[in-house]
Amino acid sequence: MNAKAFFVVGTLALTLMESGISILSVSADTVDTSWSNKYTVCSMCDHTPACQKSSRSAYYNYTNYVSSSMKYINIHAALYDGRDVSGHRGYKSYTGSTTHLWNNAIESTGNGISVRIDRIRKANGTASGVWNPDVK
Repeated sequence: MNAKAFFVVGTLALTLMESGISILSVSADTVDTSWSNKYTVCSMCDHTPACQKSSRSAYYNYTNYVSSSMKYINIHAALYDGRDVSGHRGYKSYTGSTTHLWNNAIESTGNGISVRIDRIRKANGTASGVWNPDVK
């Protein structure tokens, strides 16, 4: 192999290794956060714990339980203080369902903002699951 070909192959290998390292570091920072909510007819709103968002991706939510008295919960993307960043997109989340929530949190506020998922259900019951501010 001549010197020019060796240089091209070496540069390509380094580029691939660097991209692989950055992919690993993004996924290593992605940790699901547990949530559990109790709803009543009089207090129908709740939310996940706030977490820092690091990309323009969708929020990830997995609902592992919704009590039979409610059947589902309504969810949408919000900032840490409850300001809506869902673009008027709401979702019904059932037991066993995965939802990727559209949001414009980074676009409207900038990098490093804390976000949450707001949850609403005008019924008596409980729900639980895990969520992540960035889709894996």
